[in-house]
Amino acid sequence: MAGPSAQDRTEIYELYARYSWALDTGDTEGYLDLFTDDAEATEETSTGELEVRKGRAEIRKLILKFHQRTDFPGHQHQMAQFVFEPDPEGRPEHWVVRSYAWATINHPPAKPHLHWCGHIRDVVCKDGGEWKIRSKDIMGWAGEVLSRFER
Repeated sequence: MAGPSAQDRTEIYELYARYSWALDTGDTEGYLDLFTDDAEATEETSTGELEVRKGRAEIRKLILKFHQRTDFPGHQHQMAQFVFEPDPEGRPEHWVVRSYAWATINHPPAKPHLHWCGHIRDVVCKDGGEWKIRSKDIMGWAGEVLSRFER
């Protein structure tokens, strides 16, 4: 299956590196700059409900939920195993990007530990010459993603 060019892949990987760095260092504005103005972010809450945020003002509320927590410093978010799929709407310079995701917490002198693991489904697009996130789904490793397995 054809995917983004090598140059576009490199730029999309850089987008994800900047995403984690901004998230984990408290750079709220840098984090928001990675999203299109009309972006949408969906997060699965700890109760399994979906919380949908539309537009940067709402996504700001999502990120501040973390950046304003006193126990948040020390989190490190990772993403890997990127899979690129064509945009289901057929838009040019848009890709669906699926990845594994996890977060660790490091509060020395305690040992770092795994805090969360799940998966991400994003739609990224070229916006003003830069790759940005148009939509983001943050989901735990349960539910639909495991639907092929017998229960």
